[in-house]
Amino acid sequence: MGFGSIPGLDPAFPWGSNRPTTAQRVAVALVIAAIAAVAHYFRAAEVGGLSDFGAVWQGARVLLDGGNPYTAIGPGREIEMPWPTRYPAPAFVAAAPLTLLPLHSASTLFTFVSTALLTFGATAGSWHRLAAFPSIAFITSAQLGQWSILFSAALFLPFLSILAVVKPPTALPVLAAARDRHSVKLAIAGAVVFGSVSFMLFPQWPAAWLEVVEASDNFSIPITRFGGPAILLVAIRWRRPEAWLILAAACTPQVAHPYNSLVLLFVAATYREACVLSLVSSAAWLGMAVLIQGQNSVEMRGELWGTLIAFCYLPATIAVLRRPNADLQPWWLGKLLPFFSRIILIGRGR
Repeated sequence: MGFGSIPGLDPAFPWGSNRPTTAQRVAVALVIAAIAAVAHYFRAAEVGGLSDFGAVWQGARVLLDGGNPYTAIGPGREIEMPWPTRYPAPAFVAAAPLTLLPLHSASTLFTFVSTALLTFGATAGSWHRLAAFPSIAFITSAQLGQWSILFSAALFLPFLSILAVVKPPTALPVLAAARDRHSVKLAIAGAVVFGSVSFMLFPQWPAAWLEVVEASDNFSIPITRFGGPAILLVAIRWRRPEAWLILAAACTPQVAHPYNSLVLLFVAATYREACVLSLVSSAAWLGMAVLIQGQNSVEMRGELWGTLIAFCYLPATIAVLRRPNADLQPWWLGKLLPFFSRIILIGRGR
Protein backbone atom coordinates (compact mmCIF):
# COMPACT_ATOMS: atom_id res chain seq x y z
CA MET A 1 0.00 0.00 0.00
CA GLY A 2 1.38 3.39 -0.92
CA PHE A 3 0.69 6.75 0.66
CA GLY A 4 0.05 9.93 -1.24
CA SER A 5 2.61 10.52 -3.93
CA ILE A 6 2.38 9.51 -7.59
CA PRO A 7 5.13 6.90 -8.14
CA GLY A 8 8.25 8.37 -9.71
CA LEU A 9 6.86 11.91 -10.05
CA ASP A 10 8.01 13.71 -6.92
CA PRO A 11 9.09 17.12 -8.25
CA ALA A 12 11.14 17.87 -5.13
CA PHE A 13 13.28 14.74 -5.35
CA PRO A 14 16.81 16.03 -6.03
CA TRP A 15 18.55 13.09 -7.68
CA GLY A 16 17.92 11.19 -10.88
CA SER A 17 14.57 10.20 -12.34
CA ASN A 18 13.19 8.78 -9.07
CA ARG A 19 12.06 5.64 -10.88
CA PRO A 20 13.66 2.79 -8.93
CA THR A 21 13.97 -0.55 -10.66
CA THR A 22 13.54 -3.84 -8.83
CA ALA A 23 17.28 -4.57 -9.05
CA GLN A 24 18.12 -1.15 -7.62
CA ARG A 25 15.64 -1.61 -4.79
CA VAL A 26 17.09 -5.00 -3.90
CA ALA A 27 20.64 -3.61 -3.88
CA VAL A 28 19.71 -0.63 -1.70
CA ALA A 29 17.69 -2.87 0.62
CA LEU A 30 20.64 -5.20 1.16
CA VAL A 31 23.03 -2.33 1.87
CA ILE A 32 20.74 -0.63 4.40
CA ALA A 33 19.87 -3.99 5.98
CA ALA A 34 23.57 -4.81 6.38
CA ILE A 35 24.21 -1.46 8.08
CA ALA A 36 21.23 -1.96 10.40
CA ALA A 37 22.36 -5.50 11.26
CA VAL A 38 25.86 -4.31 12.12
CA ALA A 39 24.45 -1.52 14.30
CA HIS A 40 22.25 -4.05 16.10
CA TYR A 41 25.06 -6.59 16.48
CA PHE A 42 27.44 -4.21 18.23
CA ARG A 43 24.77 -2.58 20.37
CA ALA A 44 23.48 -5.98 21.52
CA ALA A 45 27.05 -7.14 22.19
CA GLU A 46 27.49 -4.23 24.61
CA VAL A 47 24.49 -5.35 26.69
CA GLY A 48 25.00 -9.10 26.66
CA GLY A 49 22.74 -9.80 23.69
CA LEU A 50 19.69 -8.06 25.15
CA SER A 51 17.19 -6.81 22.59
CA ASP A 52 13.49 -6.51 22.06
CA PHE A 53 13.55 -9.57 19.83
CA GLY A 54 15.59 -11.31 22.51
CA ALA A 55 12.59 -11.31 24.83
CA VAL A 56 10.58 -13.19 22.19
CA TRP A 57 13.45 -15.56 21.43
CA GLN A 58 13.82 -16.40 25.13
CA GLY A 59 10.07 -16.87 25.44
CA ALA A 60 10.09 -19.24 22.47
CA ARG A 61 12.83 -21.34 24.08
CA VAL A 62 10.93 -21.58 27.37
CA LEU A 63 7.66 -22.41 25.62
CA LEU A 64 9.26 -25.17 23.54
CA ASP A 65 10.74 -26.62 26.74
CA GLY A 66 7.26 -26.80 28.29
CA GLY A 67 7.71 -23.85 30.63
CA ASN A 68 5.88 -20.61 31.40
CA PRO A 69 7.66 -17.64 29.72
CA TYR A 70 5.79 -15.14 31.89
CA THR A 71 7.23 -16.46 35.14
CA ALA A 72 10.62 -17.52 33.76
CA ILE A 73 11.69 -14.20 32.22
CA GLY A 74 12.27 -10.94 34.05
CA PRO A 75 14.24 -9.27 36.85
CA GLY A 76 15.52 -11.81 39.37
CA ARG A 77 13.98 -14.74 37.53
CA GLU A 78 15.31 -17.86 35.83
CA ILE A 79 16.17 -15.85 32.72
CA GLU A 80 17.46 -12.51 33.92
CA MET A 81 16.16 -9.58 31.90
CA PRO A 82 15.43 -5.97 32.92
CA TRP A 83 11.75 -6.47 32.14
CA PRO A 84 9.22 -9.34 31.95
CA THR A 85 8.12 -10.38 28.50
CA ARG A 86 4.82 -8.76 27.50
CA TYR A 87 4.31 -10.52 24.19
CA PRO A 88 1.37 -12.90 23.67
CA ALA A 89 2.33 -16.57 23.38
CA PRO A 90 1.64 -16.70 19.59
CA ALA A 91 4.67 -14.38 19.24
CA PHE A 92 6.87 -17.08 20.74
CA VAL A 93 5.50 -19.62 18.29
CA ALA A 94 6.22 -17.28 15.36
CA ALA A 95 9.80 -16.77 16.56
CA ALA A 96 10.41 -20.46 17.29
CA PRO A 97 12.32 -21.21 14.03
CA LEU A 98 14.98 -18.67 14.98
CA THR A 99 15.70 -20.51 18.24
CA LEU A 100 17.84 -22.79 16.08
CA LEU A 101 20.35 -19.94 16.13
CA PRO A 102 22.13 -18.42 19.14
CA LEU A 103 20.32 -15.38 20.56
CA HIS A 104 22.75 -12.76 19.26
CA SER A 105 22.82 -14.25 15.76
CA ALA A 106 19.04 -14.67 15.70
CA SER A 107 18.32 -11.05 16.64
CA THR A 108 20.90 -9.79 14.12
CA LEU A 109 19.33 -11.89 11.36
CA PHE A 110 15.88 -10.68 12.40
CA THR A 111 17.02 -7.05 12.14
CA PHE A 112 18.65 -7.68 8.75
CA VAL A 113 15.59 -9.35 7.23
CA SER A 114 13.13 -6.82 8.71
CA THR A 115 15.16 -3.89 7.39
CA ALA A 116 15.59 -5.43 3.95
CA LEU A 117 11.84 -5.97 3.67
CA LEU A 118 11.05 -2.44 4.84
CA THR A 119 13.54 -0.84 2.46
CA PHE A 120 12.39 -2.89 -0.52
CA GLY A 121 8.72 -2.21 0.21
CA ALA A 122 9.12 1.50 0.96
CA THR A 123 10.98 2.17 -2.30
CA ALA A 124 8.23 0.82 -4.55
CA GLY A 125 7.63 3.53 -7.16
CA SER A 126 9.78 6.19 -5.48
CA TRP A 127 12.96 6.71 -3.49
CA HIS A 128 11.58 9.52 -1.34
CA ARG A 129 10.88 7.43 1.76
CA LEU A 130 14.58 6.63 2.14
CA ALA A 131 14.76 9.84 4.18
CA ALA A 132 13.17 7.89 7.04
CA PHE A 133 16.15 5.57 7.45
CA PRO A 134 18.71 8.01 8.93
CA SER A 135 16.12 8.95 11.58
CA ILE A 136 16.49 8.30 15.29
CA ALA A 137 13.25 6.30 15.07
CA PHE A 138 14.80 3.82 12.65
CA ILE A 139 18.26 3.75 14.20
CA THR A 140 16.92 2.92 17.66
CA SER A 141 14.54 0.34 16.18
CA ALA A 142 17.49 -1.40 14.51
CA GLN A 143 19.71 -1.22 17.57
CA LEU A 144 17.01 -2.69 19.79
CA GLY A 145 15.87 -5.37 17.32
CA GLN A 146 12.39 -3.88 17.35
CA TRP A 147 9.33 -5.33 15.60
CA SER A 148 8.38 -1.80 14.52
CA ILE A 149 10.58 -2.25 11.44
CA LEU A 150 8.73 -5.37 10.31
CA PHE A 151 5.29 -3.89 10.90
CA SER A 152 6.24 -0.70 9.05
CA ALA A 153 7.22 -2.98 6.17
CA ALA A 154 3.72 -4.49 6.30
CA LEU A 155 2.40 -1.13 5.05
CA PHE A 156 3.95 -1.97 1.69
CA LEU A 157 4.15 -5.78 1.82
CA PRO A 158 0.72 -7.03 2.97
CA PHE A 159 1.84 -10.66 3.37
CA LEU A 160 3.65 -9.60 6.55
CA SER A 161 0.25 -9.03 8.16
CA ILE A 162 0.23 -12.74 8.95
CA LEU A 163 2.44 -11.78 11.91
CA ALA A 164 -0.05 -9.25 13.32
CA VAL A 165 -0.78 -11.48 16.33
CA VAL A 166 2.85 -11.12 17.44
CA LYS A 167 2.29 -7.52 18.55
CA PRO A 168 -1.38 -6.55 18.01
CA PRO A 169 -1.18 -2.89 19.13
CA THR A 170 1.62 -2.24 16.62
CA ALA A 171 -0.11 -4.15 13.84
CA LEU A 172 -3.55 -2.57 14.31
CA PRO A 173 -2.71 0.79 12.65
CA VAL A 174 -1.31 -1.03 9.62
CA LEU A 175 -4.47 -3.09 9.28
CA ALA A 176 -6.65 0.01 9.75
CA ALA A 177 -4.90 1.64 6.79
CA ALA A 178 -4.99 -1.41 4.50
CA ARG A 179 -6.28 -0.67 1.01
CA ASP A 180 -7.63 -4.20 0.51
CA ARG A 181 -8.93 -7.01 2.69
CA HIS A 182 -6.01 -9.39 2.08
CA SER A 183 -4.04 -7.92 4.97
CA VAL A 184 -6.88 -8.57 7.41
CA LYS A 185 -7.43 -12.09 6.06
CA LEU A 186 -3.74 -12.86 6.55
CA ALA A 187 -3.80 -11.38 10.05
CA ILE A 188 -6.74 -13.63 10.97
CA ALA A 189 -5.04 -16.67 9.44
CA GLY A 190 -1.86 -15.95 11.37
CA ALA A 191 -3.80 -15.53 14.61
CA VAL A 192 -5.53 -18.88 14.07
CA VAL A 193 -2.35 -20.79 13.20
CA PHE A 194 0.01 -19.29 15.76
CA GLY A 195 -2.74 -19.10 18.36
CA SER A 196 -3.69 -22.75 17.96
CA VAL A 197 -0.10 -23.92 18.38
CA SER A 198 0.42 -21.67 21.42
CA PHE A 199 -2.70 -23.11 23.09
CA MET A 200 -1.44 -26.63 22.46
CA LEU A 201 1.93 -25.78 24.05
CA PHE A 202 0.64 -23.63 26.91
CA PRO A 203 -3.16 -23.53 27.35
CA GLN A 204 -3.00 -21.09 30.28
CA TRP A 205 -1.07 -18.40 28.44
CA PRO A 206 -3.87 -15.76 28.11
CA ALA A 207 -4.27 -15.46 31.90
CA ALA A 208 -0.50 -15.44 32.48
CA TRP A 209 0.02 -12.84 29.74
CA LEU A 210 -2.75 -10.53 30.97
CA GLU A 211 -1.34 -10.66 34.49
CA VAL A 212 2.01 -9.37 33.24
CA VAL A 213 0.44 -6.71 31.01
CA GLU A 214 -1.85 -5.41 33.76
CA ALA A 215 1.10 -5.12 36.14
CA SER A 216 2.92 -2.76 33.79
CA ASP A 217 2.59 0.99 34.21
CA ASN A 218 4.66 1.95 31.16
CA PHE A 219 1.83 1.97 28.64
CA SER A 220 -0.40 4.87 27.73
CA ILE A 221 -2.61 5.96 24.83
CA PRO A 222 -1.32 9.00 22.91
CA ILE A 223 -4.66 10.77 22.48
CA THR A 224 -5.11 10.76 26.27
CA ARG A 225 -1.84 12.62 26.86
CA PHE A 226 -1.37 16.39 26.83
CA GLY A 227 -1.78 17.61 23.25
CA GLY A 228 -2.96 14.19 22.14
CA PRO A 229 -6.57 15.16 21.30
CA ALA A 230 -5.21 17.40 18.51
CA ILE A 231 -4.26 14.22 16.65
CA LEU A 232 -8.00 13.57 16.17
CA LEU A 233 -8.01 16.39 13.59
CA VAL A 234 -6.55 13.90 11.14
CA ALA A 235 -10.05 12.37 10.92
CA ILE A 236 -10.97 15.33 8.71
CA ARG A 237 -9.11 13.42 5.99
CA TRP A 238 -11.12 10.27 6.71
CA ARG A 239 -10.93 9.01 3.13
CA ARG A 240 -7.14 8.71 3.24
CA PRO A 241 -5.55 5.46 4.52
CA GLU A 242 -2.68 7.33 6.14
CA ALA A 243 -5.18 9.28 8.26
CA TRP A 244 -6.45 6.00 9.69
CA LEU A 245 -2.88 4.83 10.23
CA ILE A 246 -2.17 7.86 12.43
CA LEU A 247 -5.53 7.76 14.17
CA ALA A 248 -5.35 4.05 15.00
CA ALA A 249 -1.76 4.38 16.21
CA ALA A 250 -2.78 7.27 18.48
CA CYS A 251 -5.52 5.11 20.02
CA THR A 252 -3.40 2.07 20.88
CA PRO A 253 -1.47 1.56 24.15
CA GLN A 254 2.28 2.05 23.75
CA VAL A 255 5.39 3.37 25.43
CA ALA A 256 6.88 6.77 24.64
CA HIS A 257 9.96 5.68 22.71
CA PRO A 258 11.40 6.69 19.32
CA TYR A 259 10.70 3.27 17.79
CA ASN A 260 6.96 3.86 18.16
CA SER A 261 7.24 6.86 15.85
CA LEU A 262 8.84 4.93 12.98
CA VAL A 263 5.62 4.00 11.21
CA LEU A 264 4.53 7.67 11.22
CA LEU A 265 7.47 8.65 9.02
CA PHE A 266 6.08 6.60 6.15
CA VAL A 267 3.02 8.79 5.69
CA ALA A 268 5.31 11.16 3.78
CA ALA A 269 4.02 11.72 0.24
CA THR A 270 7.06 13.61 -1.09
CA TYR A 271 10.79 13.80 -0.53
CA ARG A 272 10.40 17.16 1.21
CA GLU A 273 7.77 15.78 3.59
CA ALA A 274 9.90 12.73 4.32
CA CYS A 275 12.90 14.92 5.16
CA VAL A 276 10.87 17.23 7.39
CA LEU A 277 9.24 14.38 9.34
CA SER A 278 12.56 12.59 9.76
CA LEU A 279 14.57 15.68 10.74
CA VAL A 280 11.96 17.15 13.11
CA SER A 281 11.46 13.92 15.02
CA SER A 282 15.19 13.11 15.14
CA ALA A 283 16.17 16.57 16.37
CA ALA A 284 13.50 16.35 19.06
CA TRP A 285 14.61 12.91 20.27
CA LEU A 286 18.26 14.00 20.36
CA GLY A 287 17.37 17.13 22.29
CA MET A 288 15.24 15.12 24.68
CA ALA A 289 18.12 12.73 25.36
CA VAL A 290 20.08 15.71 26.70
CA LEU A 291 17.22 17.30 28.64
CA ILE A 292 16.16 14.20 30.56
CA GLN A 293 19.60 13.61 32.05
CA GLY A 294 19.23 13.45 35.82
CA GLN A 295 15.44 13.40 35.82
CA ASN A 296 13.45 10.80 37.74
CA SER A 297 11.37 8.24 35.89
CA VAL A 298 8.09 10.16 36.24
CA GLU A 299 9.55 13.41 34.89
CA MET A 300 11.38 11.55 32.15
CA ARG A 301 8.23 9.75 31.02
CA GLY A 302 6.31 13.02 30.76
CA GLU A 303 9.04 14.60 28.62
CA LEU A 304 9.17 11.57 26.33
CA TRP A 305 5.41 11.62 25.81
CA GLY A 306 5.53 15.30 25.00
CA THR A 307 8.21 14.65 22.37
CA LEU A 308 6.34 11.75 20.80
CA ILE A 309 3.13 13.75 20.43
CA ALA A 310 4.49 17.21 19.57
CA PHE A 311 7.28 16.20 17.21
CA CYS A 312 6.09 12.89 15.74
CA TYR A 313 2.30 12.54 15.81
CA LEU A 314 1.38 16.17 15.19
CA PRO A 315 3.80 16.75 12.26
CA ALA A 316 2.47 13.58 10.61
CA THR A 317 -1.09 14.83 11.24
CA ILE A 318 -0.29 18.20 9.67
CA ALA A 319 1.24 16.49 6.63
CA VAL A 320 -1.97 14.54 6.02
CA LEU A 321 -4.20 17.55 6.64
CA ARG A 322 -2.39 19.38 3.83
CA ARG A 323 -3.72 16.81 1.35
CA PRO A 324 -7.18 16.63 -0.23
CA ASN A 325 -9.70 14.22 1.23
CA ALA A 326 -9.26 12.02 -1.83
CA ASP A 327 -11.28 8.87 -2.40
CA LEU A 328 -8.47 6.46 -1.44
CA GLN A 329 -10.19 4.95 1.56
CA PRO A 330 -9.23 1.75 3.36
CA TRP A 331 -11.16 -1.30 2.13
CA TRP A 332 -13.30 -1.55 5.27
CA LEU A 333 -14.44 2.04 4.90
CA GLY A 334 -15.53 1.33 1.35
CA LYS A 335 -17.74 -1.43 2.73
CA LEU A 336 -19.23 0.70 5.50
CA LEU A 337 -20.12 3.78 3.43
CA PRO A 338 -22.81 2.09 1.29
CA PHE A 339 -24.24 0.50 4.44
CA PHE A 340 -24.57 3.83 6.23
CA SER A 341 -25.92 5.45 3.07
CA ARG A 342 -28.74 2.91 2.97
CA ILE A 343 -29.50 3.53 6.65
CA ILE A 344 -29.71 7.29 6.04
CA LEU A 345 -32.00 6.79 3.06
CA ILE A 346 -34.26 4.48 5.07
CA GLY A 347 -34.33 7.01 7.89
CA ARG A 348 -35.48 9.67 5.44
CA GLY A 349 -38.23 7.37 4.21
CA ARG A 350 -36.77 6.86 0.75
